[in-house]
Amino acid sequence: MMMKNSIEQKDTTTAANNNKFQDDVKFHQENRVVGRKIHNGMMKAPSPMRDPRHPSPKLRERNPEMYLDLPTRSLLDPLLSEETDLKWQPNKLSESIMKCLNFIYVRLLRTSRAMELEKSGPILRSIHSSLSSRSFRVDTTSSNTKSSLMLIQREARQQDPYGIFDTEESIPRDIGPYKNLVMFTSSSMDPKFISSPSSIPLLRKLRILMSNLQTVDLKGLTYQQKLAFWINLYNACIMHGFIQYGVPSTPEKLLALMNKATLNVGGNIINAQAIEHFILRKSAASNIKEVQRKGEWEDKESKIGELYELESMDPNVTFALCCGTRSSPAVRIYTSDGVTSELEKAKVDYLQASIVATSTKRIGFPELLLRNMNDFASDTDSLVDWVCNQLPTSGTLRKSMVDCFRTNHNVKASTIVDKIPYDYEFQYLLSI
Repeated sequence: MMMKNSIEQKDTTTAANNNKFQDDVKFHQENRVVGRKIHNGMMKAPSPMRDPRHPSPKLRERNPEMYLDLPTRSLLDPLLSEETDLKWQPNKLSESIMKCLNFIYVRLLRTSRAMELEKSGPILRSIHSSLSSRSFRVDTTSSNTKSSLMLIQREARQQDPYGIFDTEESIPRDIGPYKNLVMFTSSSMDPKFISSPSSIPLLRKLRILMSNLQTVDLKGLTYQQKLAFWINLYNACIMHGFIQYGVPSTPEKLLALMNKATLNVGGNIINAQAIEHFILRKSAASNIKEVQRKGEWEDKESKIGELYELESMDPNVTFALCCGTRSSPAVRIYTSDGVTSELEKAKVDYLQASIVATSTKRIGFPELLLRNMNDFASDTDSLVDWVCNQLPTSGTLRKSMVDCFRTNHNVKASTIVDKIPYDYEFQYLLSI
């Protein structure tokens, strides 16, 4: 349902809310973590002196200029022109909130990229221009040019967001749709970017949309509708938390942010931890106690599950819940009509982009997958079989995995599986 009163109204209440919101925003920055090597069953960071390998040989070169070709204001106008209405259908409201947050992050990314190009001087701008024409010659001996080329190479590596090709023995292949995603890192989370004139209307819109969550009515929703709604709200809660409180510098501070960032849903204050562990997942008692211990939960928060817990858990939510780390899945918008197929696609896309197969006949599984193994298999051996069955039969990754098992046919599959440690570096993967 469309909102009926223009968000552009200039009443003093809205202006005051805007000022308060901007005053609360604080930001931090983190440095990027380099790639990994396999060592003693773990993926370890290689020497910082070694340049990462080209992430995807034989794939079509991506023009770095593409990353600056983000949505223009004309594409955002429909969102900005939506009108206020207290009778939002829950799923449409959650989708609109996620759409607005995505546009905000895209705007921040667009602004930071433009300023980065401006600071880099005419050399990098010339290279970008030349790349777009697919014909250029440049003197690579000067230090300025080398720095510019490093920026371009960093852009090109975005087609390998999990750094699976940073491992020397990794077999080159197509990683699927993830190669087309754009990385949003801490360098784009800067106070001057979020306070820019282009971001303020979207931030105002976001506050209006989120205020409508207070009166949303979830009664009568189907299982699919509730599933899509809560996945969107989990991702929205954390994305909004970063805008409010900044980028945490440690895993412990990330956990604190996930407890501190809240939404008012139907008059109940809910954070991301509650959404995941008491609504989307049927956590074991031991897991709930661990979450309560780490987050210092109170009884009132655990009662959220009694109000909103889903009838059953879809294990594929693992590949939909994004907490803003480099090891998180891509952030997407889930719909009530297509959530089942959307989760299935999210699963396959994530597996293709995050698993390592090496020429030394070893397999690297991300810690996120191993951490949630019991949702899909009883042990690592059966998890390997499950993964193979999820991948496209004609895909290179599945063929490489099968080849590894054939070569090591006398050993358990689990003995050739290494863990890729979870990377808590701030990052979002966005579809443009």
